[in-house]
Amino acid sequence: MESMLNKVCYIMNFYLADRRRSEKEFKDDKLYFVKKQVEILEKRKHNLTKIIFNFNIEKEHYHYLSEVYKIVPKLIQGAEIEINIRENKGISYGAWSDLFLKYKDKYDYYIFNEDDYMFIEHNWDNYLVNKFNSYNDCGYLCMLVREPLDWCDWRKNAGNSVGISSSEVLMRIVNRFGKLPHHELSEEYDDAVEGQHRFSFSFLQLGYNIYDVRDDYAVLGSWESPDWYTPKCEVWKHHDWNEKYLCVSSRYFGASGASYYICTNQEMCKEHRLSTHAEAMNCYKNKINYYNLEYCKQENEKYGI
Repeated sequence: MESMLNKVCYIMNFYLADRRRSEKEFKDDKLYFVKKQVEILEKRKHNLTKIIFNFNIEKEHYHYLSEVYKIVPKLIQGAEIEINIRENKGISYGAWSDLFLKYKDKYDYYIFNEDDYMFIEHNWDNYLVNKFNSYNDCGYLCMLVREPLDWCDWRKNAGNSVGISSSEVLMRIVNRFGKLPHHELSEEYDDAVEGQHRFSFSFLQLGYNIYDVRDDYAVLGSWESPDWYTPKCEVWKHHDWNEKYLCVSSRYFGASGASYYICTNQEMCKEHRLSTHAEAMNCYKNKINYYNLEYCKQENEKYGI
């Protein structure tokens, strides 16, 4: 397979402080995600060239680092392991940007992830490379695409931004913006969301489109169910028409992953076709919600979505 010949760098970002919704396992052990990622990487087959465990560190976290170096091995299935320590600036997107700028075209593809999401399918890296290359205009392949809507300033974006791009595409992003775009000055959640939008929309600004894995796999995300939904849960299942999961929230392994919410918004339905680059940019430039595009109106009329 083509992907077996490529050099793939896998970057994971870890943060050792509490989050908005910390699960019990992490509250009890701040190195839980580190241990779980190592466990999964050792059990699931992959052909990665390099794996970077990046830690966005606050000063009160430094005492964890000696244990981190004990937990993380030097090699996993032949992949070289690097531990990188940086100040918590720009959250995950800032880390991804810094590390890509460090290595640039040394690797053919970069897979970006956060500490609380795990790939659980064997040879998941080969799948991502091949799926990315199956599109002639793919800039970024993520776990979940969100279509243009007013709440995100009509920017098509990666709603779950775990994903893959090529060094060729990423270098074009860097040449345009000087970095992989993100929100540098704040660690507030709303600003982090803005950083996520800047990161993924930058691919469309350069003429690429973004896609997700809906054709082949389901994904579990760490999102709270709507207030009206019972029973209350903290996991959403995306692309639920697929039997197998590619990537799951860490809640999949705990009690909170036993129940999940399935969103039936048009953009998250099987019958929906993701917008083309031209359609997405038309929404952005003219402040059009995607469901007002003609083809989406036809989808709604045909399928009732």
